[in-house]
Amino acid sequence: MHTEISPTDDRPLTTTDLRTPQCRLLGILAVAAGVVVTTTACAGLTESLAERADGHTKTFEYSSGAAGKEAEVLPAWAPDDATDVRGVFRTTGDEVILSMSADLDDLPAGCEAVSAKNPLAARPDRGTLEPEDYRDASTLEAGWWTAGQEQSATLMCGRWWVGEQDGTVFAFTPELKQVEVEEQPDAA
Repeated sequence: MHTEISPTDDRPLTTTDLRTPQCRLLGILAVAAGVVVTTTACAGLTESLAERADGHTKTFEYSSGAAGKEAEVLPAWAPDDATDVRGVFRTTGDEVILSMSADLDDLPAGCEAVSAKNPLAARPDRGTLEPEDYRDASTLEAGWWTAGQEQSATLMCGRWWVGEQDGTVFAFTPELKQVEVEEQPDAA
């Protein structure tokens, strides 16, 4: 709504009266849009997944196994009541390393003990891939992951090599040999 102002007023001859209901509604909508944008931006900042600086890897942390499974990051065998869940995965391949405070006894019966008949080996779950197409050692790094730790796994849970060290359950999935392993950022 435009109104004429008397020539003695310093404002232009035509202006919008900010007291009208339409202007108030526009102001409310502008504030609401700002809140939505701010909330969305903050949600993105607090995401559980964090891109590392290079090496095509992402890290993740969850307060519980249930939260990690709800986010579709953890495998089904991870105990819901596991805590201090953290991991690293390569965005360009198959490898994942993870650790969690949990007990091996809480893993499902489908996890099988490693033995001569059931050795640690890649278990491809797609296409025509064969175990020989995979590496047999971890190439990912994290401050909480000891180099070679995957070799001490005592269970196979599907394609995961799982074990326990110092009261912490750890797990690993092997990487394809064809995937380029780039230099990674400092282990966190």
